[in-house]
Amino acid sequence: MFLFIYVGLFSSLIYAFDLHRASPEKYIGKSTTIKMNIGHEYMAVTSDPQATKAAYDILSDGGTAADAAIAAQLVLGLTEPQSSGLGGGAFILYFDALNNILTTFDGRETAPLASMPNYFLKKNMEPMNFFEAVLNGRSVGVPGTPALLGKLHERFGKTNMQKLIEPAFNLALNGFSPSKGLLKSLKNDVGRLDQNIISKEYFYNKQIIKNNKYASVLKNFADKGSSIFYKSPLSTNIINSVNKKNGILIQKDFDSYSVIERKPVCDIFQKYKVCSMGEPSSGALTMLQILKLIDHDPTWHNYIEASKLAFSDRNYYMADPDFVKTPGELLLENDYIVKRRSMISDNNIMINVKHGIPFGWKEINQTEYSGLNESGTTHISIIDKYGNAISMTSTIENSFGSRIMANGYLLNNELTDFSFTPEKNNSLIANRVEAGKRPRSSMTPTIVFSALTDKPVLIIGSAGGSRIIGYVTQRIIDVLYNNLSLEDAINAPHILNR
Repeated sequence: MFLFIYVGLFSSLIYAFDLHRASPEKYIGKSTTIKMNIGHEYMAVTSDPQATKAAYDILSDGGTAADAAIAAQLVLGLTEPQSSGLGGGAFILYFDALNNILTTFDGRETAPLASMPNYFLKKNMEPMNFFEAVLNGRSVGVPGTPALLGKLHERFGKTNMQKLIEPAFNLALNGFSPSKGLLKSLKNDVGRLDQNIISKEYFYNKQIIKNNKYASVLKNFADKGSSIFYKSPLSTNIINSVNKKNGILIQKDFDSYSVIERKPVCDIFQKYKVCSMGEPSSGALTMLQILKLIDHDPTWHNYIEASKLAFSDRNYYMADPDFVKTPGELLLENDYIVKRRSMISDNNIMINVKHGIPFGWKEINQTEYSGLNESGTTHISIIDKYGNAISMTSTIENSFGSRIMANGYLLNNELTDFSFTPEKNNSLIANRVEAGKRPRSSMTPTIVFSALTDKPVLIIGSAGGSRIIGYVTQRIIDVLYNNLSLEDAINAPHILNR
């Protein structure tokens, strides 16, 4: 689903869309239902009505966008567990209206400190197949979402955490009816999720789902803070559950986890400032490369060709910048963009596009890795009455993640976002497994700012794995350049080079 908030440039109207048409999350299926809402002071958009209501109620009571996002995410982890939750990770863009500052938070999962380059290689040194790795404890990284929610509340929250957990706590204790999307996901995952005894007993053959463990965890979260997720018994429960499935997590992995505040990556498209999440997400750099390459002439032909160029750089360079030296924003320098743009022709299409070499960058011996297409992701877009805005994309990677449950929530399989092999043709892969490293992501939480007011005009994100980048980029082009309404932009067919 695409989850948008569009703030009118010259009015106080706020438009929001929750789309379930040609869904980026393929297991949900297709729908022709689209719903538009208009607000005057604040708005919250999520993929689940109960999560949206939780966020809206917090906003109505004077809470900040940060408060509302926390309440929404805690509900989503319960009612939409196939997509995100406390066992996963997330990226956040947060606009602090009072100080006119945009902050990004990296709550991506991390690899165990005992990880080796052969992490996903079998004894015969062949890589595991995808689901062989997913359903293995080795796919589970140290969850980042709990620490991220704690950091968000510490920095930008004003509502008591007891109140923020209340909607999810009540649903967990009293029970909720599984949505059509969850039921479809459960049906599609027979043979995987139901092979885990705890997961099978919790999810299947239930008209009402209750989760006392989740409720207990939320109460402890409110009472003691997010640090409880990284200490025993919660951390020990995760370690034991994962290591029974061939994992190698230890307590030190949890002790060393921290949320990283990173510099937002921003550039100009059609006189708007477009900002998103930098590495280890490949979202901002790839999206902004595409937009800059076609800013002079945003035809769909140029968009597809620009996508080939941008993704070739993504696949070759982008990874966790704390472990791999990457060119970063050199990929957005005007001279480099002009050079790469010259490869686009009106009359031809490019095949086998190679990465470029930005000016000032010294080539190193490495090779590309395109990655696989994850599907378990959700997005939250919120603006509050104070003008604060949040764009948050949250994930457990595959639908239902690793299928391993602990503490009442599913654990991610985020480490399968790494390359399964550390090298190719004697050249290292940037997105290889390393101890404590964060895998490359395609999540693209985005906020677009007006050139006139420097205030948010568009808050957008999507599910969809590596296609997220294209989904978000296309809607930005349609709204900012083609002047389509949000309804028409969302209803437009997907145009992708993935």
